[in-house]
Amino acid sequence: MIAPVLHRLRLPRHRATTAHLSSVYPYVAESGLGAAGVYLGINVLSGGGGFAYDPFEAYRAGLVSNPNMLLAGEPGVGKSATAKCFVYRSVGVFGRWVAIADPKGEYLPLAEALGLSVVKLHPGGTARVNPLDPGPSGAGDGPDELARRQSSMLVALLGSVLHRDLTPVEDAVLGWTLTHLARTARGEATLADVAAVMADPTPEMCERARVERADLARSVEAAVYALGKLLDRSLRGMFDGRTTVRLDWDGPGVVLDLSAVHHDPEALTVVMVAATAWLQAVLARPAGPPRLQVLDEAWSLLASERTSRYLQACWKLGRSYGVANLAIVHRLSDLRAQADDGTAASKVSMGLLADTQTRILFRQSSDQVADARELLDLTSTEAKLLSRLCRGRALWKVGSRTALVQHLVGPREQALCDTDGRMGA
Repeated sequence: MIAPVLHRLRLPRHRATTAHLSSVYPYVAESGLGAAGVYLGINVLSGGGGFAYDPFEAYRAGLVSNPNMLLAGEPGVGKSATAKCFVYRSVGVFGRWVAIADPKGEYLPLAEALGLSVVKLHPGGTARVNPLDPGPSGAGDGPDELARRQSSMLVALLGSVLHRDLTPVEDAVLGWTLTHLARTARGEATLADVAAVMADPTPEMCERARVERADLARSVEAAVYALGKLLDRSLRGMFDGRTTVRLDWDGPGVVLDLSAVHHDPEALTVVMVAATAWLQAVLARPAGPPRLQVLDEAWSLLASERTSRYLQACWKLGRSYGVANLAIVHRLSDLRAQADDGTAASKVSMGLLADTQTRILFRQSSDQVADARELLDLTSTEAKLLSRLCRGRALWKVGSRTALVQHLVGPREQALCDTDGRMGA
């Protein structure tokens, strides 16, 4: 029996642009985000093309409605390396000015490589930053507006020390004190000024409260003692006076080394609130390049409704100040502010997510996948992918766009990104 002859169809090789091929093979690959930004790695969903990103360019292109970013992932999956490479390239390529709150002291090699100023804050130290510093933009604010901004910070700070919300009397006296200082203080007010006025209320404050001076002072004693933690007790020497740090705005930025209190979660939350308040004030200058603010260990600001609400207020000001905020956390459950679903703290976290349109998600443990899908509105495929991502690979959600990026670390960046050096032989 003679075998049949098979006639195969042979077509000449053809080359075309991706714009034309996408109409022939739709839904095979993502279109990508374009090349406006610093190169970060390979977009697996766009056929292995390069992936570049810059929050300000993404905002100008209409991809996002705010420049804020969230980076989440388990320890050891490459999130710190990605954050450092992003900062290193943003400062080096785009000339961004960066401010980093560094609770573990791991950004010091990056600071040395970029020439960033390093401010080491520790109890009993000589470097001080004043969380009530009005900053360059505060000089033009009226006293009432300045007092309002300072009040939101101090409510979060005092609530963290007291482990409770302020009473109505404490909240009122604090607001009156800050307004009084904003109208009468020569130069910038300090936490010591706040404690002094609250301990000895003015006649106007007593009249508004309709109580005697001694009774009013007694009703806010707990808040005054809470301020004492930063003035004369365990955290003295960090925030108890006027700012002694002078920033070089012609340089690339600053790192606040907070590693002295990293071992104490309670103290770290207080320090992060105070340090962030100072950074927000100094970053709000009208001139200069776009600025990045990096908050590592941001879980410390998501531990309660008070600090979460304060962080959300900082996030909302980013666009008007020309600041892109980058928060780094381990678990997505941190965004629930350690509260039950439906509580006020959880709703604040949802608002914070709404003000963060760029989400960079590294591998999460399987028990975090449900949280991720609900919080970030992920598809079932994206949610399943989170627990299977390899080291250095992350799911990027930029507005309505999705990218799966394998991040690349350059040879010169290896030393900046190594956080496992002490685990080596």
